[in-house]
Amino acid sequence: KPEKPKAAGLPWVFSALALVAFAVAIAFFVRGQAAPRIGDMGMTGGLPEAPQGEAISGSAGGAGGPSGGMADLSQLSPRQAADRLFERAMREEDGGDTERAKFFANMAVTAYAGVPPEEMDLDAHFHLGLLQLLQEDYVAAGTEADLILSVRPNHLLGLALAARVAEANGDPAAEAAAYEKLLSVLDSERAAGLSEYQMHGSLIDVEAARGRELTGAN
Repeated sequence: KPEKPKAAGLPWVFSALALVAFAVAIAFFVRGQAAPRIGDMGMTGGLPEAPQGEAISGSAGGAGGPSGGMADLSQLSPRQAADRLFERAMREEDGGDTERAKFFANMAVTAYAGVPPEEMDLDAHFHLGLLQLLQEDYVAAGTEADLILSVRPNHLLGLALAARVAEANGDPAAEAAAYEKLLSVLDSERAAGLSEYQMHGSLIDVEAARGRELTGAN
């Protein structure tokens, strides 16, 4: 019987290490859930808190839950876990703690990689793009913006992400073009009533105001 190559086991080793890192991130995440939100989340527009009793005991209703604010990880789907880590990364960024924001961003990107492809909707790709901006991976963030806009060319969050990527890349012409298009389709797109537009409503308002200031539009 031929001996199994040693390299054949490496993918399993890397998967195990990723799971360990993810578990550590969840532990830090849960420990910080009791912290108050810091203002309006500038990058996300404010994601909703987890409903009381869902996934994170006491996160919405204080620490009086049966587990004293500890998460019941068995109730978190891969997408839910990724979204919660995304929110935590954005919260840390808005609070000015860049180091912790990048830590959670790294874990959130890993978590989104484990989300089933059918659950990676445009909102998830927007989250991923924002996380990659936090990581200063502007090429990857731009890829996410392009993907969103290839599916829905007038997607407001895709255009906002494209504008942010252009700003990060020092490309004012591309930034202005993205904002001009966002403003031109703002009303018609909002009328479509996409769930992500409702979730990120305040972010869209901020990006529209930013676009008007940059382009001089009314």
